[in-house]
Amino acid sequence: MYLNGGIVVDAWVKLDGQCDIECDVVGDEAQFSFGSGRAPGLQMIVSEAGLEKLMRKGGEALAEMQATT
Repeated sequence: MYLNGGIVVDAWVKLDGQCDIECDVVGDEAQFSFGSGRAPGLQMIVSEAGLEKLMRKGGEALAEMQATT
């Protein structure tokens, strides 16, 4: 959550197997778009270090989810 000048902004996206994910690398950033069509849903821009951390945490979460099935 982001608090600035009394305004709270919070955003989330729920991904399932049907969610479209697009990614463009622009300079030193990866720019992800979740969703499709006229309402893309959410955009996420990450640096290389941020993407490394996201992938590491994602791998940990996936392993935990798969271990319980």
